[in-house]
Amino acid sequence: MSQLSQSIVDFIAQLHPLYTTQFADGHECALSLLDGTLILPVDESSCEKEEGWVAVFWQGDSRRCSEVPGAQLASVAIWRHLQSTGYGRSAEETLMQREQMMEQFHRRTGCPLQREAIALQ
Repeated sequence: MSQLSQSIVDFIAQLHPLYTTQFADGHECALSLLDGTLILPVDESSCEKEEGWVAVFWQGDSRRCSEVPGAQLASVAIWRHLQSTGYGRSAEETLMQREQMMEQFHRRTGCPLQREAIALQ
């Protein structure tokens, strides 16, 4: 199994309270507690270079599956996490939390995220 893909899934699964860890298809996955979407690591062992793709079972339905770049999905997950946990925080505090989460993602996965992808309003 791709270590990068699994690292991205593990990061997303820790974005409580929106996501949690779910064991499925022989892997630790991320489960959205909002809509039941399941995020699974993709096996990139046959690829020349791991890119961190993840499989997304929309609303948990394996017939409605997409493979997307994990960093792109993580950006959306972080944005949603910041929105849901940012009530009562100043804009500066939320921006600081965004920077911390982006740094944590980079440290755990080796993949950078683009600030523009996690634009805060």
